[in-house]
Amino acid sequence: MSLIIGGIPVALSDKLVDEYLEIKKRFLMNDWGPGQLKGGRFAEALLRIYQHLLGEHVTPFGEDISASAKTRILNAVQNHSSIDDHIRQKSVSIARLLLDFRNNRDVAHFGGFNANSMDTLFVTTAATWTLCELVRVYGGYAMIEAEAIVEALSVKEYPVVIERNGDIFLTRHDLKARQEVLILLTKNAEAGFEFLFSKTRDRNKTRFKKTLDEMVSEKLIEESNGNYFLMPRGMSTVSKESLLRFTP
Repeated sequence: MSLIIGGIPVALSDKLVDEYLEIKKRFLMNDWGPGQLKGGRFAEALLRIYQHLLGEHVTPFGEDISASAKTRILNAVQNHSSIDDHIRQKSVSIARLLLDFRNNRDVAHFGGFNANSMDTLFVTTAATWTLCELVRVYGGYAMIEAEAIVEALSVKEYPVVIERNGDIFLTRHDLKARQEVLILLTKNAEAGFEFLFSKTRDRNKTRFKKTLDEMVSEKLIEESNGNYFLMPRGMSTVSKESLLRFTP
């Protein structure tokens, strides 16, 4: 996707936008772990833009930048007085954090998606701000215009879970009740029987309770004080079966 950012080669800006849209897509699909990893890829694209701003040879995509080279590039931008202050002082700090999230955060925290969801919210917000700032500084736009441009970048994939007026709905039509339960519990840290039953395709409460009991026995989910929550094996199943990928 082409987003013209003055002074930055199209190939670099296109790659940055592509990685941003991947972050945005994963966030909309509640696919927390990959959202964090995509933040690292966004930072890798940003590093190459920094190389361009420094007047250096730009490392081709697909070729690794060593850890020491990353540190040198970030420090060089931060100390380069002719580069915009917000790019030097703020975007560099964000790039460091995004690289750290990829390398040092556990993208499958035990006990639920809570920490991952907060991490991915940060990654999404940080990437959005950084892209807006690049559009503002090098595109010559006011910040409100830059925000509108970035907001208009659309994700070419529909989310599996959507929210309307505080309620949530599943958009896939091809799932079994147990798969629907797993998806619902990625969106909710915990949920009771009635809520889960109301959101799945099974209209038989006795059969649905048996399904939940089987899932507990299989360690896909667990139950505490009348509420169900996702277990690590359930998280793995969501990923392996691509349950958060929309199927028209």
